[in-house]
Amino acid sequence: MEGFCSFWAIIRIWWPTARVFAPNCLSIMPMITRRDFHKGLMGAALASLVTPLGAATNAASRSRVILNRLTFGVTPASLAELNSAGLEAWLEDQLTRPAIDDPLRARLKDARLLIEYEAGATAQGATWTALSEQRPYTYLDTDPKDLLKFLDFSQGFAWEERIRPTREVISASTIRATHATAQLREVITQFWHEHFSVNALKDEYTAIHFPRYDKTIRDHALGNFRDLLEAVATSPAMLNYLNNDASRASPANENYARELLELHTLGAGHYLNDLYDDWKAVPGALDGAAQGYIDQDVYEVARAFTGWSIGDGRYVEDGTYAPMTGEFEYIESWHDPYQKRILGVEFGPNAAKMEDGRRVLDMLAAHAGTAQFITGKLLARLGVETPSKSYHAEIAEVFRATVQAPDQIAQVVRAIVLHAEFAQTPPSKLKRPFEFLVSMYRASGAEVSSPRYNVHWWLERAGWTQHRVRPPTGHSDRSADWANTRTLKSMVDLALFAHDDWFDVAHLDMAMAVEGAATWGDITAHWAERFGTGEAVGQAALEAIGADAGAGLPDDPDYVSWGNSTAITLSALTPEFMFR
Repeated sequence: MEGFCSFWAIIRIWWPTARVFAPNCLSIMPMITRRDFHKGLMGAALASLVTPLGAATNAASRSRVILNRLTFGVTPASLAELNSAGLEAWLEDQLTRPAIDDPLRARLKDARLLIEYEAGATAQGATWTALSEQRPYTYLDTDPKDLLKFLDFSQGFAWEERIRPTREVISASTIRATHATAQLREVITQFWHEHFSVNALKDEYTAIHFPRYDKTIRDHALGNFRDLLEAVATSPAMLNYLNNDASRASPANENYARELLELHTLGAGHYLNDLYDDWKAVPGALDGAAQGYIDQDVYEVARAFTGWSIGDGRYVEDGTYAPMTGEFEYIESWHDPYQKRILGVEFGPNAAKMEDGRRVLDMLAAHAGTAQFITGKLLARLGVETPSKSYHAEIAEVFRATVQAPDQIAQVVRAIVLHAEFAQTPPSKLKRPFEFLVSMYRASGAEVSSPRYNVHWWLERAGWTQHRVRPPTGHSDRSADWANTRTLKSMVDLALFAHDDWFDVAHLDMAMAVEGAATWGDITAHWAERFGTGEAVGQAALEAIGADAGAGLPDDPDYVSWGNSTAITLSALTPEFMFR
């Protein structure tokens, strides 16, 4: 019954003129089903994408829109900081904050993550005993060479031990997104993880290198794109994920080369193979400045990156092995040294160590197509999916003008945010599942200390696989791709269950969640304010609870807890909260 009351209240919020109405929520039970509710919610979300919420018209709502775009969700503290400092000062502070501070470092140190497996043995006969323990994060900052032991199958490590480094990064991401004070860096870090997407659980070879990959992304998130590009290209996680670690002359593996061009730099829009079948025909190629790429460029780029591998003790040739460093290793004997032609530019033979690959990265980082592609994705991530041509062109020009700047990415983000069109763009982007969940915790003030890993099963039901997207495209950042029954139904479930004890991700004493509350009206008004919703939501919550605003709170803490939970759920499942 309580669930039906909540569903009806949500319908009243999304459709104020809905035909379904009854003063007593119990009387609607024969009139609406859970399936009807989810179908209706999806329809309302789709309608909101077509006719988005209006542009923020007052300072309070503008501040909320800014924080919803540049952080993982609004908190009273972040709202006060922005309103006190003003946008420019707040933005400068966020752009220069370190990736981690002492409070966040302490949270990560105190966190625990269950590791559990049955007894077993490797094919080589090495055994292990059953285990079930809450273990601290051990591998977030471990020297990569110390993780190479998990690739030795003569040692008795269970699969869960071998992939544990990645499990820790995935688990820690919820703590970071919820509690990091450097929120903008956290948002941009997640953006680059999606852009340079690696399925961290592809296999144990990728899994052991993922903590260092995460650190690499964090360190370069607001720095120089060319530096980030090479840091990714030399990351063992990326090298293994896209098979470049084994690429050598005759023939080179094309996986990384194709994704470097299509996903990491120029974008699929500059793939011109359907128009031209010879490099000389590509506009600009004869002048050494091809406007796009074709398959011939992919093959040549692949040759440029032969020999870029990993120091993990692998066999090289003639009884020689790569060193056991766990870091990038250039194997010169694997490199194709002969002349190449890429984007119309001639590469001479026998270049210096790594020069071919680095020259490719230089060209791509400075290419106008890369500026257009990267800035378009950044605009979309920060809430502007359909910028005007002039806005996008201005931001792309900032990207190109700062190509040598150590803070190039920060300058681009600054230009996006301080542009007049940024403030004029209404909240029309649907929050994706991970962002939705975290923003609920930030709004409610819940503590995320040792999140249960099973939360990622719930997120996966909504279509979100944190650091585990199978294709290298990453998750879509287009709202229309998330406004579907599967996602919205699962987001309703997240809103209903996120603060429950059994969910075991965040902790909030629901009976005492609203300090000083004396009436049900105090509770509903508190959550409407925290979640940035209007009076209608508070009234809907009161109707779902079945109480008047002035009614005193009962002595039963379980009933108060249920009332708080109901108000939180209804506040989270509103257009004002679900869109940014």
